[in-house]
Amino acid sequence: MKNALALASALALAGYVDAVPATASTTCCRELSQALPSLFFSPSTSQYNTLINARWSGTSVLHPGCVVTPKSALDVSKAVKIITKNQCQFAVRGGGHNANTGFNSIDGGVSIDLSSLNSASLADDRTYVSIGSGITWGEAYDAFNSSNIGFTGGICEDVSAGGVSLGGGQSLFQPKRGWAVDNIINYEIVLASGEIVNANATSHPDLYKALKGGNTNFGIVTHLKIAAFDFDGLWGGEVFVSLNGPQATYSQVQDQMSQALVDFTANNHLDINTAVQLMTVYLANNQGQIVNAAFGNTIGEENPASLQEFLNMPNQVKHDAGHIKLADFVHQVSEFQAKGYRQVTSSITFSNDFATVRDIWDVTDAIYNGLEHKDQVDWMISFIPQPKIQQSYSTRSGGNSLGLQSVTDDQIVVWLTSRWTDPSLDSMMYAARDDFIVATETVAKKYGTYHPFLYINYASPSQNPLCGYGVDNFNFLKATATKYDPRGVFQKLMPGGFKVSKTTCS
Repeated sequence: MKNALALASALALAGYVDAVPATASTTCCRELSQALPSLFFSPSTSQYNTLINARWSGTSVLHPGCVVTPKSALDVSKAVKIITKNQCQFAVRGGGHNANTGFNSIDGGVSIDLSSLNSASLADDRTYVSIGSGITWGEAYDAFNSSNIGFTGGICEDVSAGGVSLGGGQSLFQPKRGWAVDNIINYEIVLASGEIVNANATSHPDLYKALKGGNTNFGIVTHLKIAAFDFDGLWGGEVFVSLNGPQATYSQVQDQMSQALVDFTANNHLDINTAVQLMTVYLANNQGQIVNAAFGNTIGEENPASLQEFLNMPNQVKHDAGHIKLADFVHQVSEFQAKGYRQVTSSITFSNDFATVRDIWDVTDAIYNGLEHKDQVDWMISFIPQPKIQQSYSTRSGGNSLGLQSVTDDQIVVWLTSRWTDPSLDSMMYAARDDFIVATETVAKKYGTYHPFLYINYASPSQNPLCGYGVDNFNFLKATATKYDPRGVFQKLMPGGFKVSKTTCS
């Protein structure tokens, strides 16, 4: 009881709830154990520790009062009704791939673990795939790896379909088909009332649009239908380049990689079948400093002209490219995003510009070199092209809530995902995350390339990605949340994610 009171007080002070009954979580867990006995796990069960530790980052592992693992939308509905009736705090886990503390777990409340919502099927006419929101993209691609079918989804194998479906979704197909959310035909979602509805272009179209970027403000997505197309596989792979010779110096490689990135982004509209992502990796214990260029051509064209600057980089330590199935490619490029570490995440967006890219490399190097224990850190920063043609596809499916439909410039997203293992370094790395935001924003504003859009699935807790969508979109999201959740269940009882009620935009 003492711990429950302390939790209730802390949550109330944090502004998460108006008032939290001290016995609420205990009551919820008891009722959930009766309503969903085979899907309920208390701290005394052997499965509990496995479930709470199933997170990408150790920074997001918390200790809920109980865990439920629904296998259907009806199970989720039962859980939501119990939680709402008793006013319990809760969290939702899809793939558990967000490093921000409290975004996919909770201390003392109820954890709704969606990993059992992992169905996958192909429509008879092959025009869409149906997948559960708890399936990871690795599992989803595996399910269709022999079907010669493609669909637009995430690139990290451990990220859930549900998480991407509420944030945007970057993929190999984005220059040709837009964000992953622009390819979602239908969301099945459980509302705060427990009602199960379908949101699509003709049923609840306002909710349909809001979900495409609106994060955890409306309900719990349980199932998705995503547009599919014939797809025989891709030509793709990775080039690993050392930043420390022998053919080129550290600075020369950074110059060449920056120019290659800018050139590719500027010309992506001329080759919409090809996509690239760069990741800088400075490995702990002086194991090396490299840049990894992961690329794919989605019509199977070998060595496309758009990739030549990357393919011909000096200091190559590994060059692995060929014809490959999408699932195999995703498993391959996800090796640098392995579980078992502690992570930070933050991001900014800027217009495609060489000087901005090059200076961001320098200022983030300075942050890394200033770390007291940098030898215990894998310093990882990604650069992801976001060509303006990518934004042109949203209108065909009713639009999205990202606020990028009128963008006139090609853009680049820079993403910090540095990792470590020692919990005593958490404060050092949280400070580095905050320094990263300030430093990169300063550079982009210096060159007039800064854009307020923040990819919500990469944002840190201190950032306001919903504001980056623009005032009209933010107000639309707020109104839609009020319409479908008038009692504010997902605002007050589910603290994880970015909430319209907790966000103030200047």
